[in-house]
Amino acid sequence: MKIDFQAFVDTLPIMGKGMAGIFIVTAVIILAMIALRELTKSKK
Repeated sequence: MKIDFQAFVDTLPIMGKGMAGIFIVTAVIILAMIALRELTKSKK
């Protein structure tokens, strides 16, 4: 089995965009959860 190093290097930008997308979506979900928690906090 031969590993094509150039093909691996060529796919790094695509993988980077995918990882950035996952990070951004996760951050948006976390921020939405924090906002909802603050908005629905019971006022004593």
